[in-house]
Amino acid sequence: MIGGLAFFFFGLSSARHGLQLAAGERLRILMARLTQNRFAALGLGALTTVILQSSSATTVILVSFAETGLMSLTQAFGVILGADIGTTLVVILLSFKKITEYALILVALGIAMERLGRSPKVRYIGSVVLGFGFIFFGMYLMSTAAAPLRDSPVAMKVFEFLAQHPGTNLIFAAIFTGLIQASAATIGLAIALSFSGALSFEAAIPIVLGANIGTCITAALACFGMGVAGRRVAVAHVLVKILGVAMVFPFIDDLAVWVSQLDSYLVGSPIAVSLATGGKIAMTHVLFNIFLALVFLPLVGPGVKLVEKIIPERRRPEVFGPKYLDAAALDTPSLAFAQARREIMRIAKIAHDMYANILDIFRHEEDFERLIEKVGSADDKIDRLEKEVRFYLSKVSQKTLTEKQGTTQVALLTIGGDLEDIGDAISKEIVALAKKKRHKLARFSEQGWSELKQLHRLVLENFDLTLSMLMAPHEDIARKAQRHEQHLNSVEQELRHSHLQRLHDKLPETYETSTIHLDLLSQFRMINVKLVRIVETASELI
Repeated sequence: MIGGLAFFFFGLSSARHGLQLAAGERLRILMARLTQNRFAALGLGALTTVILQSSSATTVILVSFAETGLMSLTQAFGVILGADIGTTLVVILLSFKKITEYALILVALGIAMERLGRSPKVRYIGSVVLGFGFIFFGMYLMSTAAAPLRDSPVAMKVFEFLAQHPGTNLIFAAIFTGLIQASAATIGLAIALSFSGALSFEAAIPIVLGANIGTCITAALACFGMGVAGRRVAVAHVLVKILGVAMVFPFIDDLAVWVSQLDSYLVGSPIAVSLATGGKIAMTHVLFNIFLALVFLPLVGPGVKLVEKIIPERRRPEVFGPKYLDAAALDTPSLAFAQARREIMRIAKIAHDMYANILDIFRHEEDFERLIEKVGSADDKIDRLEKEVRFYLSKVSQKTLTEKQGTTQVALLTIGGDLEDIGDAISKEIVALAKKKRHKLARFSEQGWSELKQLHRLVLENFDLTLSMLMAPHEDIARKAQRHEQHLNSVEQELRHSHLQRLHDKLPETYETSTIHLDLLSQFRMINVKLVRIVETASELI
């Protein structure tokens, strides 16, 4: 029984991994294109859960998305209801006992596709087929192992007790599902027991309801330590499940009759299919989650207000740190990379503001120390965020990545490193030049200062292009940045010649600040080189 459950879990993991690789960036795009349309959110939740093979995983991602501002609570409500429906696919497949007899054929086919497939897509689909083969093989082992329980007086007494005490049955199923973090496994185990004849349909209904409550535990645990938005999504998920079970639980006996009547209707219909106990269990799970969607989807507005009252907004002193690097997304590389890109955008904006205002330390003598401290603080923020992004991306590397995802990972690491270099150049090299100028009590000549501002402005234009490229990579932006670099290089050479001409004319200010002036030109040019490299690297993300 335990071995069969282990095969079941291994199959779920393999199928989930293959589906994610096959979906690729489409999963991230789907999650990013959420609208306020609750029906679109419902469908997205179902599709995402089919890909992730876990409503718990989907809800954990929703918690993190809400926490980082990518999703509103209203949007999350619809996705949660859709996620619950998405879990029914595997359960429906498990209800067909005949399919378990072909499990090893699926395993063989999956391995063949993985090993012999010429295209990555075929190999990914092979991983999915292999996963489902192991899922069905695990079901076969569990149902075979459960068969002797029918002849065990002790086992039958236990099942009779559970049938007579549906509340205890429900609590046990909820705890078990919370521990294994997979409602499909709990329901699959109930179906396996029903295949062996050890578990009746009536006794299985509380297990189905308990499994639906237990699947909330993962999301509830994920919200600990998060802010208000993340906790609200977790609470919404828990409320939907608990209220739904509370409405259905008093009518368990009636529900058993209704499902049996539906079975009789199917027998009398042209479909002419009679559901076995396993099929009735799967149907109960499907009907319950459709019931949740029908009841709560029209009540999204009042539901959001209720959750907001339960978890009110509380203002806390903001502590600087990463906002988007969510551990829950690590199991889905495309989502993890999307989160890392958002954090890199924060780094880029901090570096942009540092550079945009750096000439102030050469201009305002009275605020010199405050400005230096401000630059140092900004550089510390860049260093911390870049380090966190680097560590985050290194965790993603522990997963099997596609070739495109591997390129994306290296590109993001490179961009983060270049932005940190720009921050260091500003906070160390340029600040050191400002201190040197202040110590010497020197002043730039009027023409020299105008030229420094000119080159600074040109580099700032390239910085703006870089931000645009990071936000929405496009070939046109990359080509424009390259043209700017060529123009900037020629301008920098002209400004150097102009400075040498002023030295030749023996202007006092030029003589006193010559080294500082030329070093500043070099630093601006070096920053521009880094920016162009970032743009070129970002081109790999297209």
